[in-house]
Amino acid sequence: MEGKFPHNRPNSEFAKELTPNEFRCLRKAGTERAGTGEYHAFFPKEGYFACRACKFPLYSSTSKFKDCGWDAFDKCFYTDDNCHVGVQRDAAGLEIICNGCSSHLGHVFYGESQTETDERH
Repeated sequence: MEGKFPHNRPNSEFAKELTPNEFRCLRKAGTERAGTGEYHAFFPKEGYFACRACKFPLYSSTSKFKDCGWDAFDKCFYTDDNCHVGVQRDAAGLEIICNGCSSHLGHVFYGESQTETDERH
């Protein structure tokens, strides 16, 4: 995937900057336990959430909503008609990735009727 993403670097560089758990989740598609994330109970009224690996803006603070234990968003950033998050198939379904560096962000779910967009990232 290197080359397609403007902020991508070798995993060895990401490993120097991320904690072991961040590296496992972001670069190796791991999952943190529900309810344990640093921003789980953080609902700012302004600003945005960025990729921990490359600092690329991903979601506005207003797109975050309460969910089942993980941070959940229903709208992502677009710039010049390009979405800041991507979707690709993996063994667990539709994986969300950072379009800045290809880091794993979780999965997208549709049809849960929790928001107007009817999607959860």
